[in-house]
Amino acid sequence: MKVFNTYFYEVSKGTKPAALLTCESILLEKILPKLQKANISYFVQNLSASKANIFFGRKECIEVVEKFLNKPLDKLSLYEDFILGVILGYDTVLQCKRLLDRDEILKSIKTA
Repeated sequence: MKVFNTYFYEVSKGTKPAALLTCESILLEKILPKLQKANISYFVQNLSASKANIFFGRKECIEVVEKFLNKPLDKLSLYEDFILGVILGYDTVLQCKRLLDRDEILKSIKTA
């Protein structure tokens, strides 16, 4: 809950546009009411019977996440991964570098 509380504070103060927390599904009983009370948008991605990802933050950000997050995170395309990183507030330049590096790796695999 410490990580959630930190992200909740950052999102509610506007210093972070959105956050991702992977947690035990049982914790959703504590987390979701707090987000609802604060009127913070969220999206839950069930990973298994006992684990879930919860994305929460600005309404616009969560709406975009919901549009393409219909698969596990490790199955995202390069561009979906990039968009998610930017939405979660990761350094944009580092996200660009990561995208370019991963694109080069994929190109080298295809030509091999």
